[in-house]
Amino acid sequence: MLKKPKPEKRFYRKWEKRKGFKSFEIVSGESDIFISVPEKHYSEELKKTLLNRLITLREQILSFSNKHREFLTSLTPVKIPPLSPAIINYMAKSAKEIGVGPMAGVAGAINFYLSETLKERGIDEFFIENGGDTYFSSKSPVTVGIITGSPNIDGKIGIKLAPGTWSVCSSSSKIGHSLSLGRTQLVTVVAKDPAIADCAATFLANSKSVEEVQERFKKIKDKITGFLSFIDNKFAFYGLELTAVKTR
Repeated sequence: MLKKPKPEKRFYRKWEKRKGFKSFEIVSGESDIFISVPEKHYSEELKKTLLNRLITLREQILSFSNKHREFLTSLTPVKIPPLSPAIINYMAKSAKEIGVGPMAGVAGAINFYLSETLKERGIDEFFIENGGDTYFSSKSPVTVGIITGSPNIDGKIGIKLAPGTWSVCSSSSKIGHSLSLGRTQLVTVVAKDPAIADCAATFLANSKSVEEVQERFKKIKDKITGFLSFIDNKFAFYGLELTAVKTR
């Protein structure tokens, strides 16, 4: 959501730095985004361009929400007027596909449009993280660590992904400031589309048991690559390769 959350300690960013890449942050209002690109592509001008794109995207969402409050508050899909901004259309379409409110996909949608700015500049490898929701393109395999809030698990289990472009989004009723109607300690979704991944994470995280997560997953199985859930200290996952990791 775009409302102001409590400040978060983004301790996980120390694990997101990659050799040969330049990492930096852009901040606008409550949006605090971590980006990595190959060192040869980095410049202060690129950082400024991405910040300006972020500001524009936020202004479009906030301006639209001021006129259409249901877009900001609805927990179910909403209809939007013709000729709405592209990011509004994208969020509404993704929310409809999954069955949640459009703001469930806001982080993923912003990640997507920032990646488009990078691609326009010929940058085909990148990493974008927005409140723990990531979108990245890599020519080598990537392992994404899992943070559940449990010290016995955090920093020890990861999702191994093949080279390519992926979105990994998480939702929780225990961690972070996003609204969740369930009892999940963590749900992580992997998909090709970042707004779909973000919406799907919310949809699955609204579960109150492992069994409910599995039933909800059946409804969106064709939309995502896989998921991992952690509820009542029980794991459930599908379509993902898990691996042991060591955080630095």
